[in-house]
Amino acid sequence: MPETLASGFEVLDHPADMGFRAWAPTLTDLFAVCARALTSVLVDPESIRAHQAESVEVFGDDVETLLYNWLAEIIYLFDGEKKLFCEFSILSHRISDGTEFLQAELKGENYHREKHEIKTYVKAITFHQLKIEHTQEGYTAQVFLDI
Repeated sequence: MPETLASGFEVLDHPADMGFRAWAPTLTDLFAVCARALTSVLVDPESIRAHQAESVEVFGDDVETLLYNWLAEIIYLFDGEKKLFCEFSILSHRISDGTEFLQAELKGENYHREKHEIKTYVKAITFHQLKIEHTQEGYTAQVFLDI
């Protein structure tokens, strides 16, 4: 029996954008790891405290679109509502009538310029080379960001 894949991520070099590759033993763990990877590109995650909770539900036509919408929601919460998160709990993932749904609870705090130094400003998530793969060891994702 193959070993279970541990969770983690690495930043990828790209000529025009920035990206990351993430891995985890389960699909729901992968979505949480991708959220942490995105946050680590934006700011130092250690600077964020889990003072507030936010419920989020996103959907997509397939698992890659679901990941795109999940990460785009996190960018929206930062850009539009000035919130940063350090904890990502995936409460459910389901498929209904061909649509994928993800429900999660995010914990974090409001963005404060003097506390949360922006490392890289992320404008958007891209579909460029976006992929999720499932192997016997677990799940991997590749995501590129428009910076």
